[in-house]
Amino acid sequence: MTQDGLLPLYEQVRRRLLSEIETGRLAEGSFLPPEFELCATYGVSRITLRRAVGELCAEGVLIRQQGRGTVIAPRKLQQSISLSGFADVVEGRGHKAGHRILGREDGADAPAAASRLRAERVVRFVRLLEIDDRPMTLETLFFDEERFADAVGPVGTGESFFATLRASYGVEPEHAERVIDVGFARASEAQSLGVSTTEPVYRIEKLVLGAGGAPIALSHTITPCRLVTLAVKN
Repeated sequence: MTQDGLLPLYEQVRRRLLSEIETGRLAEGSFLPPEFELCATYGVSRITLRRAVGELCAEGVLIRQQGRGTVIAPRKLQQSISLSGFADVVEGRGHKAGHRILGREDGADAPAAASRLRAERVVRFVRLLEIDDRPMTLETLFFDEERFADAVGPVGTGESFFATLRASYGVEPEHAERVIDVGFARASEAQSLGVSTTEPVYRIEKLVLGAGGAPIALSHTITPCRLVTLAVKN
């Protein structure tokens, strides 16, 4: 008898499902086969199968979608709390980064953001940051519309903000101040990210500073916790 035989039946099924997910036989983003098919494959009852699937849902490996089925969750991306921008982190790991523009306001009515950026006039972009064409993070980005006028157009067409700053101004971030919180997605946020309003999300406010402590950009990001593991770099 193998050691697995000493485990509860649902745990054996959980481990077999997890193994198939980790080896790619059940691909991330795809739906689990129907219950009757899985029950036949593993030789278990629906009660046992549902217990195993429920455990994997609680771990964030699987996601139940009302009326559609159970989907294999994307693997978590380890996101360093560093000065690297979204595109730098994602592309550095061999993925495709995307910036889908959901909204833009020139001369935004945002006095708090303008004050923190020491700017007379700020532009606000609402962007959906994507990995391999899948929603990852909802971001509201503010920057000085006059100081970085040449960045407004490229960012508005989906280019990376920090890559644009490097190319157009030779500006590099040197420091960042962050406030990190965890909460739940609001209805409009959940709709953009394709999640439910009961899903925990990271809320991160980041003020990026350049040479001499000059502010470069202010952003507010919302990312589902199941998609990201935050790592701190000193």
